[in-house]
Amino acid sequence: DIITPFNDGSFFVLVNGEESDDAEQNGNSITIPFDADATEIEIVGTHVVPEFGTIAMIVLAVAIVSIIAVSAKSRLSIMPRI
Repeated sequence: DIITPFNDGSFFVLVNGEESDDAEQNGNSITIPFDADATEIEIVGTHVVPEFGTIAMIVLAVAIVSIIAVSAKSRLSIMPRI
């Protein structure tokens, strides 16, 4: 499960800081009806599994730094110089 409730199976939803009783959970999906002017929706009693872990972020950072270093050293550029 990506979104799981508290240990007792409960959770609650805040829409613009006010508790909403209209949220429904069906398996792994939560349906939250809200007005078009809603700016913030918070699901309390849950956790979210991140899509990318810490190791993936480190690998990405090393790759970006390596590309920058190689580009600077070999005078490669994405945009041709005029």
